[in-house]
Amino acid sequence: MRKIVVILLLCLPALLSAQSIKRIEIPLPSNSAEYFTIPLNNQGVLLLSQLNKNQFNLLRYDTNLDLVWSVNGTIDGGLDYVKHSYDGKNLYLLFSRYRSNVYEVIKVNLGPGFIEKFQIYSVDRIEVSDFVAVNAAIFIAGVVNTQPVILHTDLAARKTKILPSALKNQAEIQSMELDTTTNIVDVTYAVGTKGKNFQLVVKSFDEEGKPINQLALDTQEEFAMMNGRLNQVSDSTQVIIGTYGHKNTIGTSRGPTSQGIYFGKLLDNEVTDLNFYSFTDFKNFFNYLSEKQRLKQERKIQDKKEKGEDLRLDYRFLVHDIVKQGDNYVVVAEAFYADYKYNNNYSPFGMGSMYGMSPWNTFYNPYRWGWGYYGLYSPFSSYYSPWGYGNRNYGNQQTFDGWIYTHAIVVCFDAKGKLLWDSSIPLKDVKEAKLIEKVKASIEGDKVTLTFSNKGNIFTQTFLKGEMLTDLTQKPIDTQNEGDVVKRTTADQIDFWYNNYFLASGYQRINNDADNAKRNVFYLNKVSF
Repeated sequence: MRKIVVILLLCLPALLSAQSIKRIEIPLPSNSAEYFTIPLNNQGVLLLSQLNKNQFNLLRYDTNLDLVWSVNGTIDGGLDYVKHSYDGKNLYLLFSRYRSNVYEVIKVNLGPGFIEKFQIYSVDRIEVSDFVAVNAAIFIAGVVNTQPVILHTDLAARKTKILPSALKNQAEIQSMELDTTTNIVDVTYAVGTKGKNFQLVVKSFDEEGKPINQLALDTQEEFAMMNGRLNQVSDSTQVIIGTYGHKNTIGTSRGPTSQGIYFGKLLDNEVTDLNFYSFTDFKNFFNYLSEKQRLKQERKIQDKKEKGEDLRLDYRFLVHDIVKQGDNYVVVAEAFYADYKYNNNYSPFGMGSMYGMSPWNTFYNPYRWGWGYYGLYSPFSSYYSPWGYGNRNYGNQQTFDGWIYTHAIVVCFDAKGKLLWDSSIPLKDVKEAKLIEKVKASIEGDKVTLTFSNKGNIFTQTFLKGEMLTDLTQKPIDTQNEGDVVKRTTADQIDFWYNNYFLASGYQRINNDADNAKRNVFYLNKVSF
């Protein structure tokens, strides 16, 4: 492994706690460089762009969106940006290529704009699915020949090893999470197929890659936990929240689907306070439907309950990180499904579809980001795959064309796992090429604000203990100059930043008749609600 150090010394302005909303625009060059927004809480925001096959640029802005520093770095040709990890002190950027044994990690010291480059050579043909870093420890999750693999690299010692899984049945990595308080990495596996011996297994590693704990969450009668997110409560206790579903959906072409949400505590290798809540018992779950559809669904639920049964549901949910709020736990989850198009000229990426294109459709590597075109959430897990457990080849008839989001839910549990309240927000069938977290939450006490962006508009709704405080509002993203007319917005997203501030970003084509000018820009807006 080779280490290259680059130092940039600049006069750094003090971070400002700005109250006003601000926007910056970066003109897009002719080669349509891609920009990646990396919020750093009150440390500001970092913009990453790959200038060409061998160079990238980092721009750090403070919380007032004033430029703090800019630095260029080099990477091996053909490597693409995969993902970042922020441990609260340093930022780590992973670059790789599809099914490669070459990885480069860029460690960014946020203060002076100091960067270090580490080259890693390891398992060949790994398909990367996740990446976390803490101090000098790097964890890369992926798949080699259908088998889950976790690589651990000690950057200081320049040593890489494969961490043991010790799982007897077929396994898939659902998630890999870093607790920055304890520096423990938790990996959640889905183990078993077709409902037989299916279980979630949580393995924990310290920053040296040593396994320190393993706990299995077995199925409950006809149900199985489909996924889980963890939150460290104390040295010996974790909270896990996720969705559960019917065991007999595992192994079907549709893939495992969710019936409800569960809450549990992991204490000394035991599961306590385990509670299951069907979505049919939620107060606001079906609010995304039209009034007619909602009433029809409620009648179905009631008819089933009168027979002593529960209406069977068919949802898949993307579960976000757990947020601890006082003694309670709040979690957001988004309902999604795969969309398909019919195409006589089959292409795995659907030429002409929304999928796999750059901001202005000038270049795209369909296998970039290490894991191809599946999405950001464990693409090798059947739960997040557009094809479930079924056949991924539809010949010349059907091609995957992105993910559609129907609605998002937000739920609150007390310390014992009692469901205190639930709310939901309609996502108006937002469509994304990759499976990402669209909805962002700002939580202040018992007040929760949910926000998402789509086609140049920001949608917001606020709840108090589950009760709606405001209607769903829609507001166009502010532009820079008077007379601006936005002709096109693509790849727009919104990220929670700090306090009650969000970052809206994306690409826009803008005309301005007053200036008789047209411009293509990447924009970054500071937004407050």
